[in-house]
Amino acid sequence: MGALGLPLAAVPAVRLTHRRGLWQGLLASALGTGVIFALAAAAGPRAFALAALAFGVTALPASFAAVARSGVDSSRAYLALCLAGCALAGGLAALRLASGDHSVEVEIQRAFDRTIPPALESYSRSSKDPEAIERVRSTLAAARQMALRFWAGILAASWVLGAAVSFYAGARAARPAPSAEEARFEKLTVPAFAAALFVIAGAGTALLSGSARNAAGNVLLPLSALYFVAGLSIICHFARRWFRVRILRFGLYALVVYFPMNVAVTLLGLFDWYADFRRRGQGAMESR
Repeated sequence: MGALGLPLAAVPAVRLTHRRGLWQGLLASALGTGVIFALAAAAGPRAFALAALAFGVTALPASFAAVARSGVDSSRAYLALCLAGCALAGGLAALRLASGDHSVEVEIQRAFDRTIPPALESYSRSSKDPEAIERVRSTLAAARQMALRFWAGILAASWVLGAAVSFYAGARAARPAPSAEEARFEKLTVPAFAAALFVIAGAGTALLSGSARNAAGNVLLPLSALYFVAGLSIICHFARRWFRVRILRFGLYALVVYFPMNVAVTLLGLFDWYADFRRRGQGAMESR
């Protein structure tokens, strides 16, 4: 539910913001938050935390949709939305480290401890190759270490991906509002300086050690997610021109999520600042 429900929860607020203004969008966020608070209060003691999360997830996209509605380029508004969410994730991580709170790490450890043994048992029943089973065990152990080390970056990357759903799906639902017409996913661009930051973060993750490496990795992960979204927008730009049938486009979008296609999509978004693939593709089509 969280993977799809949280980003989609902000779509009505973003739609109302494009059509009627920020206050209408924030009102929708507040109403949704009230419903979640009432349900959470009946189910357990963490109602305030869940309500705060729900309001942040829905109100932030609506606020930056209002920025786009004011005339700011929609790509810049989306990037600002990503930066705001990542700043909150980084602030949360810093506060937890400063207070000595390791509850997130404990929960991650418990989650892997619950899932790894059944996964290995299931794989052992389907495969009798000891080397293959050992590779699966080492892969799961590496995934656990990565989650423990870079949980803040994973949270920020999740925000970048979810914000794209909220921001652009809400704009699509708000058309034909003028600002929503401008906020088209296929027009998303990332400024060139972000590529330099991506390279620096990647080098830091590969070459540094200790807390410096952790910091670089926590920056690299949301940037990777951002460039994946940018690459997907380029594919969307051409898919709308080449595939008139929607089911073909949806099949293509589903395909590029999986490895190694997602790496290629990320590289496509990364090098767009230099190659400008949309312009080159447009020129190639016009020359035919």
